[in-house]
Amino acid sequence: MIDRYGAWGQATSLRQMMDRLFQEAVVLPGAGNTEQWAGPALDVFEEDDKLIVETHLPGLKPDDFDVQVEQGVLTIAGTTQSEEEKKERHYLVREQRTGRFVRSLQLPAHYLGDPSQATYQDGVLRLIFPKSDAAKPRRIQVATGDHKAIASGKSGAKSTPADEKTEREPVIAA
Repeated sequence: MIDRYGAWGQATSLRQMMDRLFQEAVVLPGAGNTEQWAGPALDVFEEDDKLIVETHLPGLKPDDFDVQVEQGVLTIAGTTQSEEEKKERHYLVREQRTGRFVRSLQLPAHYLGDPSQATYQDGVLRLIFPKSDAAKPRRIQVATGDHKAIASGKSGAKSTPADEKTEREPVIAA
């Protein structure tokens, strides 16, 4: 049977298919176990102050897969089923993937680990992770004359007179 896609979902050339056939038949027979595959492709993108992760899981129910975030690593795992191969058919190409899959992705540090929204509609899982407040841009008010500037996450930053006996803190911009 010809398998059009490699382990990473990329189209394979005839030479790659022949190398794989030789590897599975002669070098490591039985190592080509297809019970587990790399899993569905992920689309990961930023939109405004959100990180969005989408994956297509057609034919699955929400009970067929599991979504977890642990120590900043998003993991999507599940099992796909298909109809049994019929012995009377001689498949030339069979592209339907079946078996267990696990996809893991390290989330960028400046996004929160808990998604603000998780939906599954029309076979598409969509997770939305908000950007942490510490990573959002802040406005820094710059004072003139006898006032010093104070960094603030709000636009209404306060200034204090420079002649007061206060300990100076460094101004840090994100």
